[in-house]
Amino acid sequence: MAQFPLPSQDSTGERPPTVAIGIGCMRGTALATLEAAVQAALHGLGPVTVIALASLERKRDEPVLWQLASSHGWPLWFFSADELAVIPVARPSPSLLRSIGTASVAEAAALLAANRNGLMADRNGAPGEPPQLLVQKQAHQGVDGKWVTVAVAGIRSDSDLRLE
Repeated sequence: MAQFPLPSQDSTGERPPTVAIGIGCMRGTALATLEAAVQAALHGLGPVTVIALASLERKRDEPVLWQLASSHGWPLWFFSADELAVIPVARPSPSLLRSIGTASVAEAAALLAANRNGLMADRNGAPGEPPQLLVQKQAHQGVDGKWVTVAVAGIRSDSDLRLE
């Protein structure tokens, strides 16, 4: 797990929210474009602890995803179109569904990664609040002309994450 940006300590002793980032990108996207898209998506959240970067299985051979994950120390998860297709999202894309078999990559991958990484459990491992989208998919076009979509999932309130 890595924090992005580095969190500042506050007087309440609360840990920063824990999130998973879902990302979809065009082939050949530059690292600077992914960095800018992720930065924009996380901007309004303040400091966060990122537990995973997640995308579509067919992007496993996309070097820039590995570079992004490695540069931040984030685990990189991939999900099949079938796994992503069963995750309900607010803004499904019919054209994406026709072309790759799922109506969402960024949002569904973020939710699935957050769920698989245990954000549904409280600190004692008991069932807790399911992850929700904290940032719905955002489209970002980089200086390289490539498009990226980013979504962020986590627990809406960090009350279950407080240290006692």
